[in-house]
Amino acid sequence: MVSFTLGTAFLLSSLLPRGSHGFAPTSTRRTGGSGSISSSSSPSKITTTTRHMFTGIIEEMGEVISLETRDDMTLWDGSKGKGTEMVLKGDIVLDGAYLGCSISVNGVCLTATEIDEDAKTFKVGLAPETLRKTNLGTYVPQSKQQVNLERASEIGGRNSGHFVQGHVDNVGTIMDQWIDENSLFFKIAFPYEFMRYVVPKGFIAIDGTSLTVCDVHSEGEDGENWFTFMLVEYTQKKIILPSKKVGDTVNVEVDVLGKYSERAWEAFVPKMEALETKVKQLEARLQELEGGESNASATDNVNYGEPIGLSNVAAAATAPDSQQVKNDTEKWVRAEQSFINADDMRRDRKNTDGTEWSPDWKRWADDPSLDWVRIQGA
Repeated sequence: MVSFTLGTAFLLSSLLPRGSHGFAPTSTRRTGGSGSISSSSSPSKITTTTRHMFTGIIEEMGEVISLETRDDMTLWDGSKGKGTEMVLKGDIVLDGAYLGCSISVNGVCLTATEIDEDAKTFKVGLAPETLRKTNLGTYVPQSKQQVNLERASEIGGRNSGHFVQGHVDNVGTIMDQWIDENSLFFKIAFPYEFMRYVVPKGFIAIDGTSLTVCDVHSEGEDGENWFTFMLVEYTQKKIILPSKKVGDTVNVEVDVLGKYSERAWEAFVPKMEALETKVKQLEARLQELEGGESNASATDNVNYGEPIGLSNVAAAATAPDSQQVKNDTEKWVRAEQSFINADDMRRDRKNTDGTEWSPDWKRWADDPSLDWVRIQGA
């Protein structure tokens, strides 16, 4: 439970505005002016904003203008390298855009490296990992393919979708689609390794759109694995998905909260299993001491004085003292044990070495209701 709480706290802290308290500074954006903005341009007016994630509520459908792989891209050390760049056209997403800002393109969080306010275009770079995990590399400009666009959400604003990172897990393939009155249903095939994060009525981002999972079917690594979702009438008109056909691919991002929960649970389960094992060992040991039969499998090769890493407290509580080791072969029967009788607490009782009790002890023996700590301090 502690691990889960810490994981949740870490997630929430990543969503909070970042100031100058050991975090990255707030971003800057350009407002006003016109023309093209590149990495070498100086903004005419600077304001601050704090935007880090997306909501999955698509703001507009943009258009792919160009997709180009170049061999002359300048790297950080001045050398030349190979890279892929995409130029897109948008309108709403350029409102308040600045160099280095994040824009979701079909659910992929990308960085704006150039902005042309007059032409309403912006350029982004596509890293090799982006091309491997998403379908952006298949977008050919000649076909005038459209993409879903969304600006990063501003902290403090309403979130009508869910927490979308823009970190696509993998692509899914449209297996089927059908109409249910005014709803449009899709059935998506998805790799088995990610199906554990897909749950009925849970969140999922499809090409950057926040949607609700309807049905889930998973047969294992070698079987069929798919899920379904539907689009209401309004959403059908605002995103690119209805224009796709069976066999086309979509970018899929599962709910990140499921990942954090799994990681927290993975850290918690071994400790619970270790605790259960230790309890069984102690129960078996107690049964042996009382003269009963024990489960051999629970006590085989057990070092009763060696902690199993739960905590120092557990280790101290279970470690044997020298007397326990000395009497290891003796039987212990609870019914045969003798305890101090309160009637023996007499004033004339002596210590085991024959000496008299201390005056403090005598005072307490005369009146046990006295506070022993207070007597000691008197």
